[in-house]
Amino acid sequence: MAKLSKDNLLLIFTVLGVVVGIGLGLSLRDPEKVWSKRHLSYLRFPGDLFVQMLKMLILPMIMSSIISSLASLESGTAGKLGVVSMTYYTLTTFSAVFLGIVLVTVIKPGKWVQTDVTALVGNVKTTPCVATAVDTIIDLMKSCFPENLIEATFRSQKMCLKFFNGTEEIPPEIAMVLSPEERALFTEVPEKITSDGMNILGLVVFSVALGIVIGVIGEDGKPLKNFFKSLEACSMQLISWVIMYSPIGITFLIASQIVGMKDPGQELHRLMGYVITVILGLAIHAFIIIPLLCVVLARRNPLKFVGGMAQALLTALATSSSSATLPLSIKCCEENNGIDPRVTRFVLPLGATINMDGTALYEAVAAIYISQCVGNDLSLGQVILVSLTATLASIGAAGIPQAGIVTMIMVLIAIGLPTNLFILIFPVDFMLDRLRTTVNVHGDSIATAVIERLCEKSLQKDHRENAGEDSGVRESNDQGYSMLSTNASPDPKRITIGNNCENSHML
Repeated sequence: MAKLSKDNLLLIFTVLGVVVGIGLGLSLRDPEKVWSKRHLSYLRFPGDLFVQMLKMLILPMIMSSIISSLASLESGTAGKLGVVSMTYYTLTTFSAVFLGIVLVTVIKPGKWVQTDVTALVGNVKTTPCVATAVDTIIDLMKSCFPENLIEATFRSQKMCLKFFNGTEEIPPEIAMVLSPEERALFTEVPEKITSDGMNILGLVVFSVALGIVIGVIGEDGKPLKNFFKSLEACSMQLISWVIMYSPIGITFLIASQIVGMKDPGQELHRLMGYVITVILGLAIHAFIIIPLLCVVLARRNPLKFVGGMAQALLTALATSSSSATLPLSIKCCEENNGIDPRVTRFVLPLGATINMDGTALYEAVAAIYISQCVGNDLSLGQVILVSLTATLASIGAAGIPQAGIVTMIMVLIAIGLPTNLFILIFPVDFMLDRLRTTVNVHGDSIATAVIERLCEKSLQKDHRENAGEDSGVRESNDQGYSMLSTNASPDPKRITIGNNCENSHML
């Protein structure tokens, strides 16, 4: 009961933080006087501190959790876990894209209000990195194998297009508003751009390979396996301390976002159809499709499961970052929902990298909405192209706030629209970004239950074969799922009481 009381207390304070943040933001907001960026940074400081502490632990947690979980599995079990995870993620992402396309095609939100496109995009002076679908696919493949592993921890590379008229460079915002025929007169030169930000995909691929190798070589890999298990346990303990600060951080993150809004009423009126379509799509995916998969494939109660993930979902809503929420997602899945740590610590980092259901749905809706605003009716082939490109773009999207805006440029290019048209939806992106991030985290968490169930026999067989080495005993609780005992779990504070698995390690 002590554990439940403490967990519930933290959840109550987190919900209170959301409410207080909204109230504080509304009370400090002055429609007549816009806050300066400097003053906003002061208000946001406690929230920025919370996000940075979480991001600080992402690297050691991702690498240690993936390596230690795969090193504890037989190669056959690890392979099945990977195949099932990738298959499930692909199917859910395509279903989200398909749902978004159907809704935006039926509702036609771009036809609700006459949009003066020229007036809205005329002041755009810069354009994000421009890349074609082929460039993005190549970038994804290259990102899987970084040439410098140390550099991948703080820097990433991508291919961007530059436009030249002879030797004179043409600004991309000018070239991209031209028709394809006019644009063909210029020379497109791909250029490698290095930007700050962790190459998570490359680190995940390396961690997966290293974890499998450690498991394959056996005795020689034991010291390295023990090192990563110890690093993982320490990382999770640090995360539990950081999470205690979450209600304060969430309060100021939400307050600063509300205070910084310029004219939400006017923009919301113009984009009402778009906002309704996106929210409806996210709601159907989050409350119908994903729970249905949880019931049918995982045989779990989705309401109870989501209740156990409440802390992580609220953090995703406040931070708008699936990567920053990842440490908390792992703890909620294991401690509140009883998912096997070998599954959570492989599936969740992988999902935070490539499984972006909410982002994929949003990008499909946004691209077709923009085409409706400019009066372009997409053909069936273009709609199919949107679905494929949106899926690829969601995989390439970083788990950071408003990363979807950057990857959506690729979708616009695929259907021949100027990239600077993203400004049409930018005013409400901060709000929708939080909702789609929450759906991303929700989908990843349900995936752990589904994949654990689908791989249950392999995991049990693998555990029995390693029982002599790890001295692990699986106990079943009253929900019917299984968990690892003390020695099999990297968490040194997990204890078994009676027929239930409890954990003295608090959130």
